Amino acid sequence: MPDSYIVYLEDVTIDTKTQVFTAIQLIYGIPSLIMMISTFILISTRKTYANSFYCLVRFDLLTNTCVYLNTWIAIRLEMHPDMVFLLRTIESFFPGSLTIFKYIPYFFFHMHFWTSALLTAHRLSSVLIIHRYEFFWSSWRCRTIIFLTICICSHLPKYLWHGWLYEVYIVNDRLICINFPSALKQGYNVVAFFSIIYACTNITMGLLTAFLVAVKYENSLANKSNTNVSRKLTKISMAYCIAYTSEVMWSVLNSANSYFNFLPDFIVEINTNLLVFASDAFTLSLPYILLIFDSNIKRDLFRKKQESGTGTLVVISN
Repeated sequence: MPDSYIVYLEDVTIDTKTQVFTAIQLIYGIPSLIMMISTFILISTRKTYANSFYCLVRFDLLTNTCVYLNTWIAIRLEMHPDMVFLLRTIESFFPGSLTIFKYIPYFFFHMHFWTSALLTAHRLSSVLIIHRYEFFWSSWRCRTIIFLTICICSHLPKYLWHGWLYEVYIVNDRLICINFPSALKQGYNVVAFFSIIYACTNITMGLLTAFLVAVKYENSLANKSNTNVSRKLTKISMAYCIAYTSEVMWSVLNSANSYFNFLPDFIVEINTNLLVFASDAFTLSLPYILLIFDSNIKRDLFRKKQESGTGTLVVISN
């Protein structure tokens, strides 16, 4: 395996399959991006969503928006020769930035676990430390420590392989991408290893939370509204956990295929596009999960009026 090889991005050719995949990605991607931004603004400006759970939701929405936008800079645009001039412009004004942008998907891969796990941890703490969890999650000091810890932990796995996976430069007035196959294979293995750990941890936390919530409110004397609220929040966390699992499982399959070559050739040929679809399945899912389980989000986004005679309004942010 060569230590490195150079790809001249202006010379990349595009095929029909890539064009079709890009069209599909735009069809669902643009409305989903608008949904994420709209939901973030809504949650950030309404007092209804002032509690700690929605603070974590805002963090997830902001992270996922950055992830989605970065995939276009780091992965998608370079597949289209007509769009390479945008990448070249970025590199011209900010030399070395494209090398960092191409690393960021690996950074966000790890951060995705933490953003997903935080929602589940919030629901778990609401059962285990019922009288203290809101104070903990609402504290700015705790939030700052959690954020810094997540950033550090998301970056540390990079040191399990040597150097960059890709380096992008402008040389002789041409935009080039230097690929490092050995480092890339190591990077895939690191991602696969953590994918298994993350998936098992997230699912275990989710199932444990669902079980404890069910036990807590079975035969509980708590009012029905609070019981429904807790169960809905748990469903949001569980659904988000399942969406995350769909992303990490493709990473495991992709790494395993590098050793055993069990995937059909036509799958391998479109591997990058499939990886993008797997990432989108999780990255863009949260607004739709909120719409399904959170009646307040649905009402406020689409300005639906409450039907009369429905009884007490359930505000799931309590």
